[in-house]
Amino acid sequence: MVDQPRLEQRVRFDRRSFLRTALTAGAIASVGVPGREAGAQAGGTITITSYGGPWEEFMRSTVVPTFEKEHPGIKVELAIGLSKDWVAKLKAAGKDNPPYDIVITNEVWAAPLRAEGRYTKLPAELVPNLKSVAPNLRIKDDMGVLALVGPIGLAYRTDKIKTVPKAWKDLWTVPEYKGKIGIYNIVNSAGQMTICLTSKIWTGGDKDVDTAYKKIAELKPFKQTDFSGDMEKLLVQGEVLIGILDMPAAARLQKSGAPIGWVAPAEGMLMFEQDVSVTGGSKNKPAAFAFVNWMLKRETQEMWLRQFYWLPANTQVKMPDELKPIMPVTQADIPKILQWDWLWINDQKPKLIDRWNREMST
Repeated sequence: MVDQPRLEQRVRFDRRSFLRTALTAGAIASVGVPGREAGAQAGGTITITSYGGPWEEFMRSTVVPTFEKEHPGIKVELAIGLSKDWVAKLKAAGKDNPPYDIVITNEVWAAPLRAEGRYTKLPAELVPNLKSVAPNLRIKDDMGVLALVGPIGLAYRTDKIKTVPKAWKDLWTVPEYKGKIGIYNIVNSAGQMTICLTSKIWTGGDKDVDTAYKKIAELKPFKQTDFSGDMEKLLVQGEVLIGILDMPAAARLQKSGAPIGWVAPAEGMLMFEQDVSVTGGSKNKPAAFAFVNWMLKRETQEMWLRQFYWLPANTQVKMPDELKPIMPVTQADIPKILQWDWLWINDQKPKLIDRWNREMST
């Protein structure tokens, strides 16, 4: 609260008083007034990373126009590409002059950028929708947020598999699955997570690489892919009858009429996630924070849910009745999603890839 002058003192409206008043007014405006969305006062242009294909189409047709309509002072430019390209450009540009204001990518890419000091904290007063986000989806110290989640479990052919899987360990213990399994290879982050997962379920710790490789080798022969779209095809074509797959992909297949079931394994789920972070060198942080806050609002999260079957990070979003049969996991299950040390994984990746190529070729 601003101190009030004593009544007997005469207030001099000189330059110092004017600046003090202006700063106070600015602070009030930045927080906002009741009934107005945070970031309503922001303006200018922000650049946001975006994948191509259907993601880009949705961003251009729905996400960007809706955001700009609700924030008439802000314009959004999209940087279409892949995470590896964005990382390279961020490193080349330097921390103080990033080419993007907001980076949307997977945590495998975001974690190293954060560790290098390339992101900035999301202020609670400017991103108030953070309070509605599941706690374990908020990055430590709010240096980013996992805004969209694709839980990963086991998909199977309902017309060909008699024993419905209940746990990851079933891949090793159910004879019916032998020779019918599909997994991700080491190039995909899901393959890297599979190593940590296998270590965890067989040893209790997630970094016993020797045990992980030994146990994964026991699953041979198996099909492996580096892209979730290919895993979907393998399941539909019957080359894989039970495989590692994210819930959004399984939901799409079920919606199309494919005989696919999906379960969340008892030991916990993996996830494909979309980390949304603001770069530390952004020249328009107020507008960037406004976009992050908007991404987390209930209505926006519902848009992504209905379009791509992404599980909302906002716990206030209710699962539509028509989606419940194909999306059995809700925000209440988010604590069951396992999370990994991506800095360790990235550090070990060259060794992991080399060993995978030597031991897992089928």
